[in-house]
Amino acid sequence: MALVDGWSSFLVVTLAIGFVNVLANFAFFGWASRRAKSIGDDAPLVSVLVPARNEAHNIAACIGSLLAQDYPSFEVIALDDDSTDATGAVLERLAQDDPRLRIIHNHQSLPPGTNGKSRACQMLAEHAHGEWLLFVDADTVHRADSIRAGVERALGLGVALFSVIPRQTLGSWGERLFVPAGFALIYNCVSPWRIYLERRPRPFNAAAIGQYLLVRRDAYFAAGGHHAIRNQILDDVAMGKSLKQHGYRIALGDGDWVRCRMYRGFGEMVAGFSKNAFSILNGSLVMSAVFIAACVAMFLMPLVEAIVGATSGAPNWAATVAVALVGANFVLVSRRIGQPWWVGLLYPVQLAVGIGILLNSIRWRYTGQAHWKGRALTGSAIR
Repeated sequence: MALVDGWSSFLVVTLAIGFVNVLANFAFFGWASRRAKSIGDDAPLVSVLVPARNEAHNIAACIGSLLAQDYPSFEVIALDDDSTDATGAVLERLAQDDPRLRIIHNHQSLPPGTNGKSRACQMLAEHAHGEWLLFVDADTVHRADSIRAGVERALGLGVALFSVIPRQTLGSWGERLFVPAGFALIYNCVSPWRIYLERRPRPFNAAAIGQYLLVRRDAYFAAGGHHAIRNQILDDVAMGKSLKQHGYRIALGDGDWVRCRMYRGFGEMVAGFSKNAFSILNGSLVMSAVFIAACVAMFLMPLVEAIVGATSGAPNWAATVAVALVGANFVLVSRRIGQPWWVGLLYPVQLAVGIGILLNSIRWRYTGQAHWKGRALTGSAIR
């Protein structure tokens, strides 16, 4: 009985700490927003860089929103990375309509062990003229103040790299079956206040989101740019670590000025997360086993125990409190990423799907069957 009571106490305390960490992250985001430094006509030149491979269905909306920015000094450069769809043709049409858009077409084969997105980002950076480089994914759509909001916060915080967690657009039930849980895990396991305050790289204190990544040009090239991390699957996290290792301060914030639809439908969502889920756990089978066991023990089993206790007439209060903490946690994160509150209550299904995605990611790694956007995932070549 003492062992059971000890576990129940540990479970509730651990989940409470996770919940407090989410609230602390929200508080940091508010503090960072208040630190924003207003800029006028003397704003630094920003190069907005868009790597695109097989993004014909997304690229027009993305580029259109970027060209509509209210920022006084910027350029937009998009790279068609050997797409097999109409991405290149769409970009050329957009460039004819607006000369502020520059297009690069890359048809070079991808060297073994190279991350295609990192190579594309490096090429874009080498063609850019801006004092700041803003890398955005082709599946993002930006509010008119997107560039301004990022630059003002980067300057106010005094950082060399500023990245944000965008709002998410989920267009199908298939996407809702894991994407919100993926962001809930980010909010629970990553502490933006640590990322900002701690200057030296430590576990979980150097992270970035590739959907919106603003970096000062001099710091980027001093750290070796994307070329230095070309063999890393998690290129955004690797970029954050690289800058911290070179002594630069970085920050991760909240970005309500940019929305992203990462994947379209359940199949694409599973494939997209499968390409890097195992890498998030350092490609370690031990860490993967611990992660799965923790998800089951801390998130799923309490729900079963609470239901059994409620139906048997012997309520399990520790399990009930645990379920309430997890539910509140996931509901808050769902709202933060722009989803209805009730999406957070789907967390048992989302976590079960997440475990399946991790197992599939492991299978991909060891069978060599992985592919993404028409390219085989050999080594670290993921796009």
